[in-house]
Amino acid sequence: MVSLIEARGGRGTATRVLVLGLGSIALASLAGGCGSSFPLPTERRISRSVPEDKKYQMIATWTGMVGVTDVLLTQGGGAQLFLLFNHGRRADPHASRGEVRAYPLTRKAPFQDIVFPGLFNPVTLCAGGSKIFVLDQGDTCLARADTLPPHGCGDRPGWSHPVTDLSAYWRVREYPLLGGDTISTFTDTSVAFVRGVAADDEGSVYVSGIVIIEVPYQGDTRYLTRTFFSQIYKYRRGPRYPGVRDYNMPGANWHRDTTWVIEEGSGVGTLVDPRGMYWSPAGSGALYSTDFGNNPVQKLSDRLPNTGYYGLDGAQSGLTFNGPTAVSVDLDGYVYVTDAGNRRVLRFGPDEDYIQRVDLEPDSAGRPLDNPVAAAANDSVVYVADFGAGEVLRFQRRK
Repeated sequence: MVSLIEARGGRGTATRVLVLGLGSIALASLAGGCGSSFPLPTERRISRSVPEDKKYQMIATWTGMVGVTDVLLTQGGGAQLFLLFNHGRRADPHASRGEVRAYPLTRKAPFQDIVFPGLFNPVTLCAGGSKIFVLDQGDTCLARADTLPPHGCGDRPGWSHPVTDLSAYWRVREYPLLGGDTISTFTDTSVAFVRGVAADDEGSVYVSGIVIIEVPYQGDTRYLTRTFFSQIYKYRRGPRYPGVRDYNMPGANWHRDTTWVIEEGSGVGTLVDPRGMYWSPAGSGALYSTDFGNNPVQKLSDRLPNTGYYGLDGAQSGLTFNGPTAVSVDLDGYVYVTDAGNRRVLRFGPDEDYIQRVDLEPDSAGRPLDNPVAAAANDSVVYVADFGAGEVLRFQRRK
């Protein structure tokens, strides 16, 4: 076991090292005895074991990250780190509830000049090319009600009411990678509630959630009834046909690709309550999605509808998944699953094989993960967003 010595000048401050002259060093050596060590004025000793090769070490804990809901790390050289915060409903139901900020890879002070304006209720984000896509969940009750119910939205979800306020409905917002004004935005009123977003290298955007399906009423086929199903839809830029707009997507220069869908079900290629998603170019390219209702994480075809390659259930680790909330993939095809119910983050190989657990070490206060909601990886570095503890942890895999 090897002990590391960490010097700090206090929480949230940069470490300062005092360089002593030769005379000072000589005096210190005489006072302490030959070979003795002496503490610097600001030194704080922390004993931490160094893990074996190929295992992860917790190297930084960013505290005070209250409301952290998602983390995104772009891939390859020049990787950039983004954190999404959501603080929940405010006293004013129309007030902004969250934000996205960009961070240096090794410091928790955000870049002040990189902002993403106009967000209302952001819940997750993804990168696609040189763009950032943020899924803004909106507020279904506000959007589908003429007036706010007297006791808030809890007593009227509003899914069966027409949309009267598009500004409060869910939508995808597209931004430049370095922040700035919105490039484009779209919503789809045939989708009642959204959970996840992903973008591929062709510019298509995937949205998971609860969709509204109208089916003929069994007693009289002249009438339609509304039912709700878990699905993943795919959206492409521009109108489906020249000059023709989708009436479910008012004002949007996007359309839904009706040739592709992932529907509700229990087998590979179908899901129940899909949440976190990630599109990866590794191999031939594929969409990964958590299957919160059934518990696996699936690798899905981004070309063929209702088609999957495999599902991971975590059983190889000795414990099956319990409500996975997020998934990410690095450039080599390794898959990182945030298993929220079991409070852990696991790493799998490109061929479905279980590799290891990432969160072997606790945070700087000696605590395990409380409520991990997302993880992002790039080669040997993994960032984990712990909503319950209000922390972001950085893990490094030893070579």
